Amino acid sequence: MDIALIAISARPLAASAARAGFAALSFDLFADLDTCAHTARCVRVHKKNGCAFDGDDLIQALHSLAPTGLPVVLGGGLEDDTALMTRIAERNPILGNAPAIVRVLKDPIALAALAAHLGVPFPAVTLEAPTAETFGGAPVLEKKIGGAGGAHISRRAPDDLSPPAPGHYLQREVEGQSLSLLLLSNGSAARIVGASRQWRSQDEEHPFRYGGATGPVALPEAFAAEMLKGALSITLACGLVGLVSLDFVVNDDSWFLVEVNPRPGATLDIFDTDPLPPLLGLHLAACGGKLPEVLPVPAQAHAAGVIYAAHDMVVPQDAWPEFVADRPPAGASVLKGAPLCTVRATGPTPEVAEARMRERTQALLRDFGLGAVMEPAP
Repeated sequence: MDIALIAISARPLAASAARAGFAALSFDLFADLDTCAHTARCVRVHKKNGCAFDGDDLIQALHSLAPTGLPVVLGGGLEDDTALMTRIAERNPILGNAPAIVRVLKDPIALAALAAHLGVPFPAVTLEAPTAETFGGAPVLEKKIGGAGGAHISRRAPDDLSPPAPGHYLQREVEGQSLSLLLLSNGSAARIVGASRQWRSQDEEHPFRYGGATGPVALPEAFAAEMLKGALSITLACGLVGLVSLDFVVNDDSWFLVEVNPRPGATLDIFDTDPLPPLLGLHLAACGGKLPEVLPVPAQAHAAGVIYAAHDMVVPQDAWPEFVADRPPAGASVLKGAPLCTVRATGPTPEVAEARMRERTQALLRDFGLGAVMEPAP
C-alpha cells in the first residue's frame, strides 16, 4: 500500500490515486463499485448519526489494515470531529492540514474574525440567541459546525430568536450564485486550479443540500480580482497545504466568503482530468512544499451531479451507464435522502456540460425506475 484515503465518499480521491498510479487503501461509508475498482482495498466503515463516521470503528479498521506510519489523505466528512482526526494522526501521518488548523477554520467565530482582519467579506455569525439587531432583519441560516454537503443547513423562521442547537451556529443568509475556488498551496504560495459553479439538490427536509458542480468557470469580472486576493490571503495566512477550496456566494452587487474547506473536495470530479496531472499527486507534492510553475486548464468543461434517493429503495440489477460514478452494487438498500450515485458529463462549455448531465440524469431516473419504493423486509 502507498497511501490510505479516508472520506465519507472516498471515490474521487481513489480515482485520482489510481490515475497517479498509487496503490490505495480506502475507508469510507459506502465502498461503492467505483471506489473498490480504483483501490487495492476498499473498506466500508460503520455509520452513526445518519451519515457520519463511527470513530471507534474507523480507528479499529485503520489499525487492523494500515501499517503504522502509512500516510493518510482525508477528504470530506471529518471536519466536525477534529478529535477523530487527531486519533488518526497519532499513528498514521496526515498529508494535509493539521487538526488544529481545521478546528480554527471550522470555528465560525474564528473564521469571521480572520476574514474581518484580512478584509474578506463574510456574513455575520453568532453562537448565541440572536437579537433583533444581530442580523438586521435579514434571513438567517442555522448550520452545523464542521458540517459538509449542505444537508445540515436549515433556514430559521423570521421570528425565531432561540439560540442555535448545540454544535450549530447562525449565519446571515446571502442570496446569489454559489461558486467554489480550488487552490493548490504549499503553505507560503498557491496556484489556482480552477473555479466551479455549484447548485442545490433540495427537498422539503434539505433545502440547501449539495447537488453538484460544473467547471471550470470564470469568476465574475467585477469581483474576480478581489475574490482571488481574498482566497489567497486566507489560504496563506493559515499556512494551508495541499488542495483546499473556498466557497463563495456572489450576486450583482457583492460577494461573500461563506466557507473554507481545508482538504480535497467534491470538485475533484471537475478538475482531475487531462491535461491536468493527477490532483492527488499534486496534493502530496504541495504538502511536501513543491508547487508546479503553472497548471494547465482542462481541455473541456465537466459537470457532476448527485442523485439522492427519493424513497427507500433497492438498487436494480440493470448495468449502470458508463457516465455514472459512485455506483452501489445491485441489491443494495439505499434509504430516502441518501446519495445514490453521481452523473457526469463533458462539453465545450460549462453550460453544455451541465445540460448534458441533466439530460442523462432524467434518462437514468426514467430508465432505472429509481423512484421505486423499497419493498419491506419479509
